[in-house]
Amino acid sequence: MSYTFTVLTPTYNRSHTLANVYNCLVKQTLQEFEWLIVDDGSSDNTESLVKSWLETAPFLIRYFKKINGGKHTALNLGIEEAEGDFTVILDSDDVIKDDCLERLLHHWLSIPEESREGFAGVTGLCVDQHNQ
Repeated sequence: MSYTFTVLTPTYNRSHTLANVYNCLVKQTLQEFEWLIVDDGSSDNTESLVKSWLETAPFLIRYFKKINGGKHTALNLGIEEAEGDFTVILDSDDVIKDDCLERLLHHWLSIPEESREGFAGVTGLCVDQHNQ
C-alpha cells in the first residue's frame, strides 16, 4: 500500500520520549501516513511500548528492530522500507504541530506540477520543548 507520508523515527533507548511522538501523530489532521519505527538495538522497553500501540493507533505502525549500528544505519533501513510518497524524519524526542503533515502536503501541492521535478521536497522545523 502507498501512503502520502512515511514518518520515520529512528530510536535507541528512548521509550521515555517515544510516547510524545506517538501522541503528536495521533493528533495529526492528515492521517494518510505510516509510522515506521526503526529500533537500533534498544535495551529498554521500546519494543513493548510500540507493540502496545499497534492495535489502537489510527494509522499503520511498522516496527523494525535491528542490531545497534548507529542512527545512520537505522535511517538507511527506514528509507529502504518506507512506502510513503514522502518521508518525514521525526526523531524519537521530536514533536510536531497537529497540522504539520497537512501543511507539508499543502505547500507541496502549491508548487505547479510542471515545476515539482526541480524540488527535492518541502521541509519545516519541529516544535521545541516550549511548544514553539
